[in-house]
Amino acid sequence: MLKNITAGLIEMYQTNNPFELCDYLNIKIIRSNLGSEIKGFFQRTVEGYEIIHINSKLNDNESKYICAHELGHAIMHTDLSLQFFIENPLQIKSKYEIQADKFAAELLIPDNLESYECELEGMTAEELGCYFGVPKELIEYKFGKEVI
Repeated sequence: MLKNITAGLIEMYQTNNPFELCDYLNIKIIRSNLGSEIKGFFQRTVEGYEIIHINSKLNDNESKYICAHELGHAIMHTDLSLQFFIENPLQIKSKYEIQADKFAAELLIPDNLESYECELEGMTAEELGCYFGVPKELIEYKFGKEVI
């Protein structure tokens, strides 16, 4: 299902760039200093506006990952609000965050690595994460924990 959602978005809008997808989906992005602990969060206002807040201290790769992750919340968790996560802090590190990371993995990492031929052969998840500019956990969600 997740793969179908991301593939459908990429096909419909001809991009896997989460910033461009937010633009197409009318999701506003606000960059501001969120301190040293918060990288970003998704907000849906009472009026129905959707906003992704991204910490302005992040580098380009981190910002792209956080945007993709929060876009996952916007698309998959339409019935949840920021208030839910505040009231249920143990949920934050569990299923909803993992789902948003899996969404980001499907969006940002190509399915077919064969076109890269032996360039990626033998790389660890950490090395592939550096190659694609994503956390190694996203590589593991996409391909499993084994080395590609």
